[in-house]
Formats: sequence, structure tokens, C-alpha cells
Amino acid sequence: MKKIISVLLLILLLIAGCAKLNEPAAKAQILNLEYLYPAEGYAMDTYVTDEYVYIAEDQAGFSIHDRNADTLITRFYGDIENARLIQAVEEDSTLFVYDVYGSPAAIMVYDIRDYNNPQTKPNITGQTGGIEDFICHLSDSNEMQVIWTHDNKIRFGTYNDIWMGSFSYNLPNAVKGFDYDSTYYYITGDERGVYVLNRNTGELVADIDTPGKARDVKLHNNFLYVAAREVGLQVIDISDPLAPALVYQYDTSGYAQGIDAAGNYLAVASGGGGIYLFDIYNPAKPQYKDRIDNQIIGYTYDVVVKGTTLFVATRFGVHKIFIQY
Repeated sequence: MKKIISVLLLILLLIAGCAKLNEPAAKAQILNLEYLYPAEGYAMDTYVTDEYVYIAEDQAGFSIHDRNADTLITRFYGDIENARLIQAVEEDSTLFVYDVYGSPAAIMVYDIRDYNNPQTKPNITGQTGGIEDFICHLSDSNEMQVIWTHDNKIRFGTYNDIWMGSFSYNLPNAVKGFDYDSTYYYITGDERGVYVLNRNTGELVADIDTPGKARDVKLHNNFLYVAAREVGLQVIDISDPLAPALVYQYDTSGYAQGIDAAGNYLAVASGGGGIYLFDIYNPAKPQYKDRIDNQIIGYTYDVVVKGTTLFVATRFGVHKIFIQY
């Protein structure tokens, strides 16, 4: 009898954490479309700063837009075959664009001191096929660090006007998105869930097998927010990184594949399900607030949360969406 009761309680918990199939979508009350940064190709990825919006435009190269004036600064084609990911390090006036179908596939690098006229720099090649996610930043020692996932590896190295080479740590299976803090990498392992990896040693210190296919992850206030494809949003408590615990899930429409959080806002780009907004005042249990369907904004790939504004990468371009409530 105790076993039956436990099973029933577990089912009730899962039902409580799932989305309702009739959630409103057509008339968004909180999310307000402000502007569309149009793309000539699909907007596969976007990187947003206080002043600029950078867009990886698939077969159409990349574009840079003035965020405050909502104007196009430049659109660059160059010899890019298919721009899939994009990152900017504005402190060093450097832009990184992943060309997934280049010969070979490479992280292309550009000097953007003149935003109207990006200048090509030596690219990054070698173990750059099939990159799923990448992050570029300046280290505490002012070195340009480039980190990416591909195959079953997370790879990292230094770019100093030329590529200085890379190191890697292996994971048990193919990996997708990642985030990190000063000590750990948090890496999505598709159907295997999420891995916690020591950044200094490469030791796999913990993992959690979550439902669905974990594709993207955002670290925020001791929680991991995971876009888990067909099962939507999942929340993992990492107050103790060595013992991660799944505490909540919400079944979104479409395939959840991009996620971001800032302040009390969480957003999920859910492919054919459009864009979802959650309030994370209680970080362990996001509260669904609003959604805009893909029929209005297009199939969604990625999202960036900046203050009270979402920037959503879609097949139409990047939508600038204001949060008002």
C-alpha cells in the first residue's frame, strides 16, 4: 500500500509541474512585440549587449544592429557558408562566428573596431566540426578564452590574434549546450541529462539523468534551467553541485532548445511552440506568465533576456519583445 501511495504522489507531482495544453497563446498580455531585426537567412543565434544586437543568419552570414536606434549597421557575407553561432567580446572589439558548413568548419574571427567594416582575422580550426555551443570571454588575466562543445568533448583554448591551440575534457556521450561558474562546467548530455565537470581537473563530479533530451542550460542563482527538447523546461537545484536534484518541470509546446534567465525572468525558445516567459521570483518553481506562438513570431531557436526585454532568434529574424506587467 505504501508503494502505491508513493507512486500516486509522484504522478501528482509530475502533473503539477506540467503545462496545460490549452495555455493562452494568440493574445499575449505581458509580452509585447516591439521590433523585428530582419534577417536575410534564418536567425539561428543572437548575441546582445547594451548597445548592439549580433545575429548569425545561417546561409546569409551575420549582421550587426544598433540596439538603441533599432537600425542595421552592417550585413557581412564574406566566405561564410552557414553561420550557426555568434559571440562578441566588445572589450577586445572581436566577433566570433561559427561556420558549421565551411571547408573546414571553423570559428571565424573578425575585428569590429569599425562596426561598418568588419575585418577578417585568422580563424580557429582543428576539432571544430559539429560544434553545438560556444562561449568567448576575456579571462581575469585579460586573455581571450574560447570554449565549445562538440562530439563528447568540451574544448577550450586561448585566442591571441591567432589560435594558440586547445585542450579538452571527455564526457560519456555526445554533449550539447553548457554554462559554467568559477569551479564547474554544467553540460547538457542530450538523453543522458546534465553533467557537472570540474573546470580545473576535468573530473566528472556529478550527473543527473533528466527526462527528455537536455539541449541548453542556464545557470542562475544556484539553479540550472534546462531546455529539454520534447519535455520542455526542467529546473535542477545545484545548491550542492555534487548532488544535483531535479525539482520542477514544465512541458512546453514544441521543442525547447534555447533558454536564458536574468533577474526574475526566465524565457524558453521552444521551436514550434514559440517563446515562453516565466517568473522566477521563486527560483525552484517558475511561474508561467505568457507565451507568443510561433505562428506570430516564427519558429524560435534562441533567446536572450536583457532587463525587461527579450531578444528571440527566429526564422523571421530577431524579435525585440518588451515584458510589461
